[in-house]
Amino acid sequence: MSQLSTLTNDDRPWLHTVHEKNKARSFHLGKSAIDALVKEGNPVTLNNVHNKSKVIDPTGKGIHPNTIKTNVLLFDYYKQHSHTYKQRQAKKRPSQLSTTQDTDLRRISPNRDLVQLRQKYMKLTKQELVDKLITAEQFIAENHSKWTASMFEQFSRD
Repeated sequence: MSQLSTLTNDDRPWLHTVHEKNKARSFHLGKSAIDALVKEGNPVTLNNVHNKSKVIDPTGKGIHPNTIKTNVLLFDYYKQHSHTYKQRQAKKRPSQLSTTQDTDLRRISPNRDLVQLRQKYMKLTKQELVDKLITAEQFIAENHSKWTASMFEQFSRD
């Protein structure tokens, strides 16, 4: 095994200072970019902050959108000023796993408007879609078991 792979961050104390320096640079550059966007009246989005930070940064590097998410202080500042982030959070609603009793899957018509149904599903969050799929699978599994039992009983009587 090579010498480098066995080293930990504790073996390289200089790395902590480099990380702290980069974190501070990212925060100050991101904060300046957010403040400039707010002052200009432009929306505060991850991509806009990234682009504005390139303009503000003397080196021209700027900060990556993922840096905004991983830097805790900067992300908190971003959340305070981003309307799109607030709108997205307001859209998300806690979904609970529904049971087969909650949704009446027996009333689904094969002649329904599939375009409208697709639009309805496209508005759901991924979590809501997963819950809906699990509910449908449970319903199918339960009804398949009932059908199999009734067929077995009918076959036994004959």
